[in-house]
Amino acid sequence: MSTHWALRLIHSLYIAFMTLAAWVRRRKRRQPKPLEAQRSKIPKHLCLNLVAHNDMPTEEIERAFLQCVQSVTAWCQVLGIETLTVYDRHGVVYGCSEETHRRVFLVNETSEDSCDSELEYPLTPPLSDSSGSRSHSPEHATFPADLNMITMMHLSRLRKRRNVAVRRQPRGVSSAFSHLTLHIVSRASGKPAIVSVSRSLLRSCISGASMSDGATPSISPYNMTVAKLAIVLEAGLPPLDLMIIHHIGGMKMPYPPIEFHGFPPWQNTLAEFHRTHPDDCHFDPSRPGLLDTPVLISETAFRRALDEYSGADFRLGK
Repeated sequence: MSTHWALRLIHSLYIAFMTLAAWVRRRKRRQPKPLEAQRSKIPKHLCLNLVAHNDMPTEEIERAFLQCVQSVTAWCQVLGIETLTVYDRHGVVYGCSEETHRRVFLVNETSEDSCDSELEYPLTPPLSDSSGSRSHSPEHATFPADLNMITMMHLSRLRKRRNVAVRRQPRGVSSAFSHLTLHIVSRASGKPAIVSVSRSLLRSCISGASMSDGATPSISPYNMTVAKLAIVLEAGLPPLDLMIIHHIGGMKMPYPPIEFHGFPPWQNTLAEFHRTHPDDCHFDPSRPGLLDTPVLISETAFRRALDEYSGADFRLGK
C-alpha cells in the first residue's frame, strides 16, 4: 500500500513540475516583431492552410475559416504581400467564395477612413475560376485544364509607408497601391487536377494526330516531360514561399507531425512551413464558454511565422 501511495505522489509531483515548466516556457517565449517591423525578406506568395476537426459543426468551421481568411488578408495588404492562397482539405472556403469575396474585399473597403474613400479605386474584378486565372500564352492555351481553383484580385491604396524589406514592384504599378491576388483551393486542386491536366494533354495529342481527311491517325508514343507538366500546373497556382498551417480545433500534446492535408505537392518545392502554436492563438470571442469554440489565428502567430521566414537560410541547392 505504501508503494502505491508513493507512486501516486511521484506522479502528482511530476504533473505539477511539467505544468510549471510549461508555464515558465510560455512566459519566457519571446514575442515576435511588430507586423510592420523591418525584416530581411517577406514572402511574395503566402499560403494559409486551414485544418478543422471532423467532429466540429460545419457552421462553426465555416465561420472560423472566414474570420481567419479575413484577418490574414488584411495583414497581407498591410505588408504588400502579392499573392495569398487559402487552402482547406474539404473545400469549405471554396464553397462559400461569394461570402469570402464580400468579407475580404468589400468589407475592408467600407472600413477605410474618409481620406482613402475619396480616391477612385479600380473596381474589384468579379470572381473567376481557374480558366480565367491561367496565362494566355500559347503553351497554356494549348492544354486547357480545370485546376479547381477560384481567383480574386484586388487593388487598394496603402495607408502609410511600409517599414519592411519588400522586393521590387512590377513596372507600371504605383507604390501607393497594394495589389493582392487571392487563390482559393482545396484537395480537388491536387491529384484531381493532375488527372484533368493529363486528360487535356491526351486529348490535345489525339486531336493533333488526327488527319484532315478523316483517315485513322497514326498512333505514336507520347512523351510528356516534367517541365511541360509543370508549366500547366503552375500556370494558375505558382509555387509558394511560405505556408502557415493553422488548426482551428487546437492541438493536444504531444503535437502531431506537420501535415499538408492534401495540398498540391508541386507548389512546395522551395517553400518554408510554419504551424501556429496554441499559445499564440486565441478563441473566437463570439462563441465564449463553448467546448467546441474554434481557435482563430492571431496577429502574434502571423508575425512569428514572418520572423521564422525572415531568418530562414535559402541555399537553393548550393
